[in-house]
Amino acid sequence: LFWLKTVVFPKGSLFLSMPGGRLRRAGLHGSRGRVVCTAVAVGLALCLVLLQKLFGASLTTFCASFGMLSLGSLASRTDDTFSVADVEQNRLRTRLAASRRDVLSAAGSSLVATADDFKLKPEEKEQVDLFERNSPGVVYITNQAYNLQQIGDKLAIGVAPRGTGTGWVFDTDGHIVTNYHVIKEANQLLVRFIDGFELQASVVGADPMSDVAVLQVKRPAQKLQPLRRGCSGNLKIGQDVFAIGNPFGLDQTLTKGIISGLGRTVPSQADGRPIQGAIQTDASINPGNSGGPLLNTDGNLIGMNTEIVSPSGASAGVGFAIPSDTIAARVASILKYGYVKRPTLGLFLAQDSIAKSFGLDGGCAVAGLQSVSTGGNAGIKPGDIITRIGDKRIRGVNDIYAILDEYQPGETVTVEVMRNESQDEEILDFKPRKLDVKLFEAGGKA
Repeated sequence: LFWLKTVVFPKGSLFLSMPGGRLRRAGLHGSRGRVVCTAVAVGLALCLVLLQKLFGASLTTFCASFGMLSLGSLASRTDDTFSVADVEQNRLRTRLAASRRDVLSAAGSSLVATADDFKLKPEEKEQVDLFERNSPGVVYITNQAYNLQQIGDKLAIGVAPRGTGTGWVFDTDGHIVTNYHVIKEANQLLVRFIDGFELQASVVGADPMSDVAVLQVKRPAQKLQPLRRGCSGNLKIGQDVFAIGNPFGLDQTLTKGIISGLGRTVPSQADGRPIQGAIQTDASINPGNSGGPLLNTDGNLIGMNTEIVSPSGASAGVGFAIPSDTIAARVASILKYGYVKRPTLGLFLAQDSIAKSFGLDGGCAVAGLQSVSTGGNAGIKPGDIITRIGDKRIRGVNDIYAILDEYQPGETVTVEVMRNESQDEEILDFKPRKLDVKLFEAGGKA
């Protein structure tokens, strides 16, 4: 009280007492609340200093409890008075803020996860299991070529890598299946397994037309884990697939995607001949993935990755795989004969545009007869338009190759052709004919 009288309200100051407690000067009534609040706050602060000296009280706690942070808002009031309710409200805010800091402080340590905290989701567990079960059956193939190296005044034969690719274990006899273009023109082939064991491989046989090759390594059967093969005839667009391979030399790489297309026709990387019925996928396939397996969600092989369509040469989301059913037929023939026994009609076929120039809806024109031609023996003539083989329609030359791959040499097929019966060269009069042709092996005798 002494301090309030001598410091805040000294004689001659702005506020002088009058009888009845009123202010002498007019117009200053609105400032009374501000002055009183300021005086009380400053007085409490001084009392707090004394309490801290005597009892060691916390300056921060006391100030927060009495709302020092809201002093400015209190001082800006004109006619309001400092009430107990204001103090209680500020105390509540302070307690809530302190509680929030305590919670965040306690939870801070839980934001750092440990190895024991993480658990795989069910779908992730299935994918990890799929890779761990199948990766031992996937190999890394290095295509090496001999070269001459000059050492001083002498020449030496060296070996340098020409390219790399992927393969997979076919059986416990050591047969490895891959793409033909992976091993093409190789002088030496090295196969490395997931356990790091590396050895040379020999070529059993190959089929450039379908881009399939079979190698063999000498390794104990218990060290070999063949991949389980599935059926590619019941695939559906949209189903999940997985590709394992060695892109850019990075071995044992797993990528995931879906089947985005079926029945595609793509050119063989080996000789350019079209491969029918290819599987299209958006699973990432890059250089080095060639020859690797394409698996379904059960881990069964449904295709062999063979090529991509990309302007940059890297994955652009359009990759292709040879169907497992096609691979099974080619590998069976290679293991039995050393090559693929492929039937032929013994005909030279023209470009697709020739048949269209005659106004026909599809078909393939016969340009000539080979020296050994069962088609010619059956009555097929140059100028005929082949429109059907068996029960399948022919739209172009690729269809003929694809359909013949379904047969074996020695089988007889019905070939339907359109033949111009007009005697006038300026008039076209095509009539259908059906001929039975006995297929023979390409390169063999009729």
